[in-house]
Amino acid sequence: MDSVGTITEAIAVRGDRVLATGTTAAMRALAGPKTRLFDLRGRTVTPGFVDANCHVSPYGLIGAPYIDLNPAVVKTVAEMQALIAEGCAQVGPGKWVIDQGYISYEGEYPDKTELDPASPNNPVMLVNQGGHMGAVNSYALNLAGVTAATPNPPFGIIVRDASGEPTGSLVNHAAMDIFRALWTNEVLTPALRYQSVLRPQDDLASFGITTYGDVNVRGLDSAQAYFDAARNGAHMIRGFILNTIEYAKDFAGRIAAINAIRFENEYLHFGGYKFLVDGAITAAYTHLPHNGTVWNMPTWNTVPLKQAVRIAHEVGYQCAFHCIGDAAVDMALDAIEFAMNAYPRPNPRHRIEHAVLNTNAALQRTRDLGVVVSTQPHGIRLLGEEMREMWGEQRAQRIIPTRSWLDLGVPLSLSSDCPTLPWWQPPIVMSGAVNRLTSTNAVLGADQVMTVEECMKAYTMGGAYACFEEDVKGSLGPGKFADLVVWRMDPYTTTLPDMLAAHPVDLTMVGGKVVFERYRHIFLPVVASR
Repeated sequence: MDSVGTITEAIAVRGDRVLATGTTAAMRALAGPKTRLFDLRGRTVTPGFVDANCHVSPYGLIGAPYIDLNPAVVKTVAEMQALIAEGCAQVGPGKWVIDQGYISYEGEYPDKTELDPASPNNPVMLVNQGGHMGAVNSYALNLAGVTAATPNPPFGIIVRDASGEPTGSLVNHAAMDIFRALWTNEVLTPALRYQSVLRPQDDLASFGITTYGDVNVRGLDSAQAYFDAARNGAHMIRGFILNTIEYAKDFAGRIAAINAIRFENEYLHFGGYKFLVDGAITAAYTHLPHNGTVWNMPTWNTVPLKQAVRIAHEVGYQCAFHCIGDAAVDMALDAIEFAMNAYPRPNPRHRIEHAVLNTNAALQRTRDLGVVVSTQPHGIRLLGEEMREMWGEQRAQRIIPTRSWLDLGVPLSLSSDCPTLPWWQPPIVMSGAVNRLTSTNAVLGADQVMTVEECMKAYTMGGAYACFEEDVKGSLGPGKFADLVVWRMDPYTTTLPDMLAAHPVDLTMVGGKVVFERYRHIFLPVVASR
């Protein structure tokens, strides 16, 4: 994955680093009496994947304490109601039940009409698959005191029926946080937060992911769990995190508060701060109207966003921005440019996450400002048809313009955005970038497809660059971490459907340590001859 695409026969590892690469004979000549030699029998070795937008803790909470409602598990209202009723019976009356992963059931978003029959004696909250929408039952509405007279919070929407009564549907975190504030401490104990950081790492390692980037770590409690896991040496794979600033008022004192609990080592790096400029797809902030819930509502005001970004930038932190609509992308670029003009510093490498819809002018500005794009084309499979319906065919064909970014020289990182998108396996992510198929197998943006080679590089070196770690990750040159994948099948010649049909990874190594083996001792080490 170096700049010229070097391919070699063999690799030598010393300690946690790559010592050298080259011919088999040259690497054997480096072996000492205690060197272990692995004959990979012609298998392909690549750097480990750097999934630069992968929300490890939220993924780790699914199943405990969150009930899993993702589309692969639940497809009907009746199935959803059965799981909610089961959850209520388990916790007992009056306790919160939290469910995660819904999109829609039978073509509709769930609301209190569907939730109430399954939960008459418990407050219930559902969190949408994308994380920026929710639904609550009548018990929760009453507990929070939300009525027809309750105004929408700034940057959020309490959905109402024709008479003005809340339906239970919620759009954007500002509305969801009214209810989240009532259950967070009850449901999310420090022990659960800590375990949620660790639970997914086996899964990620099994598919060759050696670094995750959780760039949406909300609050101090969540950040504490990541820091504690690193302090205790509990990480199996490496991590990179950004702390989310949801509201302007939250930024006051946040840098000092993070620094007071911050812990970093070679397994965890803290990079800076994340700002959500818009939220759900149905509330994408766009220049022109769309037929979702709202089209002209960002989740920050312009001046406070610019000031917060300027402060973080001046101190030396990286800033990332959640942007779905084209107006959100422009708002983020304006804030980045303002900060860079106010305090010039080389290579701040700020990031835009998702960047689903962009103007042509924004593509150029993204390159000119040195902004990294971290995006997820496999989201087209899940949400492409919804975008066509909400935004119209013309805009839908322009989403996630990966080819345009590559041709312009914009630094591009492919990532999973798990569990906001339900798939974290790299072959699925790459398949989305190569094929760009919706759920009906329609192609969105046929002129924007990527090759497998481009996907591999954007998922390794691209991710490392997005996290300021290209000097130690993303390729297998001398001096870099020995974070690597041994493939069961060659990812460059095997079709993506074949890779998806079988487990494609035989072995994953992080820092010279084997963290996943498909079959134990598949490669028998032999002692060097000298």
